[in-house]
Amino acid sequence: MKLLIVNADDFGYTSGVNRAIVTAHRTGIVTSTSLMANGAAFADAVEQLESSPSLDVGCHLNLVEGTPLSPPEQIPHLVRGGGEFHTLREFGLRVATGRVPMTEIEREFAAQIEKIITAGIRPSHLDTHQHTHLHPKVAAALARVGQQYGISWARRLCENCPPPLREGAWGRRVVAAASTLFVSSLQRQMQQQGLRTPDAFTGFILTGRLSTSALQATLAALPEGVTELMCHPGYFDQNLAAAPTALKQQREYEFRTVADAFWGDWLRERGIVLTNFRNLAPAI
Repeated sequence: MKLLIVNADDFGYTSGVNRAIVTAHRTGIVTSTSLMANGAAFADAVEQLESSPSLDVGCHLNLVEGTPLSPPEQIPHLVRGGGEFHTLREFGLRVATGRVPMTEIEREFAAQIEKIITAGIRPSHLDTHQHTHLHPKVAAALARVGQQYGISWARRLCENCPPPLREGAWGRRVVAAASTLFVSSLQRQMQQQGLRTPDAFTGFILTGRLSTSALQATLAALPEGVTELMCHPGYFDQNLAAAPTALKQQREYEFRTVADAFWGDWLRERGIVLTNFRNLAPAI
């Protein structure tokens, strides 16, 4: 059986991103989203969920953008002097050279999960902003915290259901290929803590280029089992223009693809069933 989870990242990033994700859930194929507990539009995201109870929600754990939820003095190795997170490049270097205690990562992960739970949301899955849990140590911290909070699923980061070679960005293909070096460690960390990962993952190579034709070509080769498709729908407005993200107008491009009602019949004709992490958690 081919089961497809379409997960929209960055819920809570801006109000325009929130609206686009909820709309793509109502009209298109988005079945799940990952909520940024330290996002500028977190409160708006929680409010949006009141009218979309069928939208599954996980936690988009963030260590590389904005400010943490933990007091900076409790996580001094994760923040700069002004109290904001290090950049992705700085964070990666610090973790690789052993300058970030895993206890600090676990503390901040826990703070973000607890904020979501306090808002009345039970997160069904975990993933990370900018894919920081590709590093085995971060994956281990995520797995331990996930087990602590009884969360059943985490993202698989090896893109083992890639688009055809004519689609996507070659730079991302190189990164995706390199990620295979870490996937066995990632899977082991998850399994040791009782977390499950989807059988397949796709969407990284097509980030910002998720056209209807590219997605059709990718899903035509969907394997049996559970596959997660990552996407980044959003409305390009003043808030998004000012945000420190490389995905600007590209979010509207992705939104138009995943919000299209045409997908329902197309998927059914190919025996692909839409689902989410929440539905799978008690059954698999």
